[in-house]
Amino acid sequence: MTQRHGELLDAAVQLFQQHGFHATSVADITKACGISKGAFYKHFSSKESMILELLQRYYDDIFTKADRFAEDLQQSPLLVLKRKISVELEKSIEYRSFFIALVTDFPPYETGEISEFLNRIRKTHHQWHRQALLEAFGPKIKAYVNDLTIIMEGIIHSYLMRMTWTGPTLPLDRLGDFIAERLKVMVEHDDELSPMLPDFPDNESSIAIIENMYHDLSELYTELKADTKKTPSIEKDIQSIELLMEELEQKTPREFLVDALLIQLYRRSYLKTKLTKIITVWEVWKGDLT
Repeated sequence: MTQRHGELLDAAVQLFQQHGFHATSVADITKACGISKGAFYKHFSSKESMILELLQRYYDDIFTKADRFAEDLQQSPLLVLKRKISVELEKSIEYRSFFIALVTDFPPYETGEISEFLNRIRKTHHQWHRQALLEAFGPKIKAYVNDLTIIMEGIIHSYLMRMTWTGPTLPLDRLGDFIAERLKVMVEHDDELSPMLPDFPDNESSIAIIENMYHDLSELYTELKADTKKTPSIEKDIQSIELLMEELEQKTPREFLVDALLIQLYRRSYLKTKLTKIITVWEVWKGDLT
């Protein structure tokens, strides 16, 4: 990302939060950055594509930072869960005005590219939550993991709404610890706990995860193919993405092959950000099959 690209995103966030998405024009954004409208379209194909990139940046921030904690704290699954919850709270508070504007201008019942993206990312986020709980508490929760995921998401959402509308912002590290410890108590006293929701994975959820991966890889593939200054290394990356997409079209993708291709692509610094969510989704899918 160039400095100017980042400046446009930062300016847009401020304007969207102040005036809403529909009321903010491309001219408003370019004026705030002191550039022409023509220069804007060198970075984004439309205002909607900018919104999608801001949404992706938010989720990438969560996945990247939270999964980095998972790598550093492998010896303590519960501590990893606490930190993942804290990171989610931290990023959600940071973006809260952005999401208030988003919900106002793009309600859930609307159709369109932004609504479709939100639906895809919600599914990914839900599966990520579910996998985090399985990693923290182990296979004993599989029978009711869907219920536990809904409970965790409900608690996180309720605290976020309280801090957003009535304040004050609570100490997020302590809040993450509190939520995880309450979930732990539920798990430790689950002898008479009967699940309300069916267990995952089901065929539909697993297919949805792979479809999300395929969609994101397809977008990346199209972007690289459109590059008029492709180097031999980029051509090689394109071929690797083609192989990945072909493998994901199989009834049961071969984990070793997908792992190897993702690792190979992730070594490319210019692809790291775009691959973060894809790799997270893949890890969720693998967790669903265990």
